[in-house]
Amino acid sequence: MKPFTGRVKAYNQKTGKGFIAPDDGGEDVSVDRLGSGGHRLSEGQEVSFRMIHRPNGIYAYDVKLI
Repeated sequence: MKPFTGRVKAYNQKTGKGFIAPDDGGEDVSVDRLGSGGHRLSEGQEVSFRMIHRPNGIYAYDVKLI
């Protein structure tokens, strides 16, 4: 499956949680430290990612900086 692209909308360095706004205009996707692969995300960064359904909603994983 082809990865999605988007921009980091918000990311809290302390909690390791945030949101990515997909370029396709869909709903924001949650991201956490686990899904970010250890990258230090910042608002506005362009990223590619895959999505996974978890019990608490849809999360980004395999996040890579573009």
